[in-house]
Amino acid sequence: MNAAPLLSAEQLSVSVGHKTLCSGLDWQVAPGQFWCVLGRNGIGKTTLLHTLAGLRRPAAGRILIEGRDIQTISAQQLARLRGLLAQQQADAFSSSVLAAVVAGRHPYQFGFGWDIEDDRALAMQVLEQVRMAAFSTHDVMRLSGGERQRVGLATLLAQDPLLFMLDEPTAHQDAAAQIVVMALLHKVANEIANALPPQKAVIAACHDINLVARYASHVLLLGDGQVWQGTAGSVLQPEILQAAFGCSFEVVENGSRRLFMPVASVT
Repeated sequence: MNAAPLLSAEQLSVSVGHKTLCSGLDWQVAPGQFWCVLGRNGIGKTTLLHTLAGLRRPAAGRILIEGRDIQTISAQQLARLRGLLAQQQADAFSSSVLAAVVAGRHPYQFGFGWDIEDDRALAMQVLEQVRMAAFSTHDVMRLSGGERQRVGLATLLAQDPLLFMLDEPTAHQDAAAQIVVMALLHKVANEIANALPPQKAVIAACHDINLVARYASHVLLLGDGQVWQGTAGSVLQPEILQAAFGCSFEVVENGSRRLFMPVASVT
């Protein structure tokens, strides 16, 4: 029996000015799935992600989370259902890394004095997962871009929504950190607790096709006026990638994995 979708897009159209990014999109994300949104620069991955998160209204259609129209869900309820990691973290003032992560617990707290010991313990646990526990007392404004992005991921883990949405989660990360981040997101989507099937799902806008091929279960690929969706294996095909990115791809077999190498056009 298939699990009910966590997120559904019904006849969704997203536009920026006079440009239509997608039109009439029907799409479902179920628990246990790790979707990566791919497409060339400027195609609208971030705009689509923000629309799915409820931060901007679609031009047409609707978005449902657990069967409820996202526009009818209160801000606090929505924060428990979905969390969004932006491509860049904008800090208006100084804060310790630990305090920034504890702030992710805000959907579950009321009134003053909500920075309780359990929240701080959880914050340290998720900082360990992103390999930033040693920075817990550091000022977030003094971190590198990659370090700050991993603190943002830790904050999202502390928030613990059902649906994780991330905009370029591997941005500013070195190769080792990229593997840590993608493996962690794969674990989030596939985690089994208390003998229950997976309860969460992940949607991440990405640009590295080979990281997507290694870790994602499903892909939503945006092209000019075209959208491809399905399992990673069905979408990540050379002819489809060429149609979306405008260049040829050579496939290199590496054991059970396939690497996609862009090939420069001959002029």
